[in-house]
Amino acid sequence: MMIQEIYDLAEDVLNTEDHVRINYENVEKLGKKMLSEGIQPFFIQNDTGYQTGIYIEILKELVASSINYCYWYGCCDIRPNGSSSTKMYDIVNCEFKNIGVSNLKFDYIIDNIIKRLSKNKFPLIEERKRHLYELIEKNGELFAKMVKNKTFSGKRLFEFMIENFQGFASDMFSKRACLFFIQLYRKYDWWKDDLMKIIPIPADYQVPKMLRHYGCIELSEKLNHKIANHKIIHKHSIEEVKIRAATITVCKQLQEITNWLTPDIDTYLWMKRKTINIPFHLTYTTDY
Repeated sequence: MMIQEIYDLAEDVLNTEDHVRINYENVEKLGKKMLSEGIQPFFIQNDTGYQTGIYIEILKELVASSINYCYWYGCCDIRPNGSSSTKMYDIVNCEFKNIGVSNLKFDYIIDNIIKRLSKNKFPLIEERKRHLYELIEKNGELFAKMVKNKTFSGKRLFEFMIENFQGFASDMFSKRACLFFIQLYRKYDWWKDDLMKIIPIPADYQVPKMLRHYGCIELSEKLNHKIANHKIIHKHSIEEVKIRAATITVCKQLQEITNWLTPDIDTYLWMKRKTINIPFHLTYTTDY
């Protein structure tokens, strides 16, 4: 699903039965608050022990983005063996650190990452294995070279990813695909004048949690009760997709208010996630 179609889908979802509503007055208040505080810095984890080069950094982000989802088990506070995006990145960085020195092959690196994810009991391990193997089968190395060489515009590279990697395409809101390009922007300042202005927010667990905290997204009493009591909200249920649709729509409005790029909106909300002690919605999914 391409960029404008993601926004169109979010609008269509929000026009369905009532579980989630947007409080436009609070969106305006949050936008003004963001402007008063300014754009926040984002820490990029890149600890490989030495400079690997742009191509390898792109390949690492492609691998990490393909498996960057669902680290909790049972409820949001249970993380098997400390499962987290930070730990996942540590594993990916470790397996890439000798590339170009010991001439490790991409498939060998992928196999080692899968073994370490399995050993550490990451949730949804079979799904992670499938998404990682797709990068071998569909020539993720070639795609990384296309990104490095800027073979196409940022928008066309996004479309190419969706067309060729079904693991990324399966999410109608393309959270992990969006995050891949946003992470590279954070490292290299790429696509600042085009893709980063229009790419949707990576709609996950944490950003809607923050928008709920600021009163921009309001939930029905029934849905609030489910989230507060750690009840599973099923993947692709109208409750789940409306939370994400509202997240994408609100963040687009925040961009219009602030004139910030999508990564700036994402950073502001995501970096504050640990300051708010409320549960996020629980959905077992590879989408986020």
